[in-house]
Amino acid sequence: MDKEILPFEEIQSQIQAAYQAGDYTAALELAESHADRFPEQTPLLFYWRVCMHARLEQPSQAIRLLAEVLDSGLWYGEVLLRKSPSLKSLQGIDEFERLVAWNRELQSAAQAQRFPLLILRSEGGCQEKANPCPLLLGLHANMGIAQTSLPLWQPAASAGWLVAAPQSSQAMWKDAYGWDDLEIASQEVHHSYAALLDKFAVDRGRTVTAGHSMGGEVAIWLALSGTIPAAGFLAVGPSGPNMNQPESWQMWIDQAVQRQAGASGALRGCVIAGEADTSCSVDSCHTLVEMLNQAGIACRVVTIPGAGRDDYRLYQPAVLRELAGMLRPAPESSF
Repeated sequence: MDKEILPFEEIQSQIQAAYQAGDYTAALELAESHADRFPEQTPLLFYWRVCMHARLEQPSQAIRLLAEVLDSGLWYGEVLLRKSPSLKSLQGIDEFERLVAWNRELQSAAQAQRFPLLILRSEGGCQEKANPCPLLLGLHANMGIAQTSLPLWQPAASAGWLVAAPQSSQAMWKDAYGWDDLEIASQEVHHSYAALLDKFAVDRGRTVTAGHSMGGEVAIWLALSGTIPAAGFLAVGPSGPNMNQPESWQMWIDQAVQRQAGASGALRGCVIAGEADTSCSVDSCHTLVEMLNQAGIACRVVTIPGAGRDDYRLYQPAVLRELAGMLRPAPESSF
């Protein structure tokens, strides 16, 4: 009988379970035995292998693997190499420090050529002050880049929106950027927002923060916290520490309620969840939306049958429909 072929998500769960149980040998064997099957996961699998060798007090093997990664042109965020608990035992070892310096050079060279702010709009659109465009700020998922998120927002650009996709600078490794530090995320997105206001005709009262996965969680936070003066937020498959603990949103919900008291327009939101997206908790989405509605912030959950995390084509119609709904006058009942 052929051996069952497991998806990467299952292998990842097994490795994490072995690690949490302190069985570093089993975690290492799993990462090594599946390295060839998932070439697209090479940075993560190598990282796990380096960490497990370090945990097993095998520094020479860990350092050898890290050198192999860097020699291939891949690199890791220096914060990851410095702050990972699993790599604590390697800090200060001469050869490891040499590799960290080499890694820093590779990272610096790559980030010096970072993507500019990606912008989508109809040809010649969003230039006339008399006819400003609604603005969509679309944040990519963690472990991704702005370019990969563009298919989610493309329909909005075709419908007359000015779409901008900021690129995070928070690197996990090459071509894997995230939004974990909210202060840095706030500064970078706000910088992009200000640049857009200078360059294009933007209707400031029709700005929506949007995002995918962790980018979705940050999009919600940007709107609730007032970091971006948004009319609404749209989160596709939101995930992250706040979604894992929905009660943590209460502080920002309270801030949003206080800020919009007496304002001319009320904040609206929508959370889109794929039924096959294992990275997103539908229960947490409903909990957050219930909290928002109870506070008077109109929001709803839209579920997409059969949609996994990256099935962008399945999400596109809902994204366009919900964005259009946010710009219509709110009925007395609920959004």
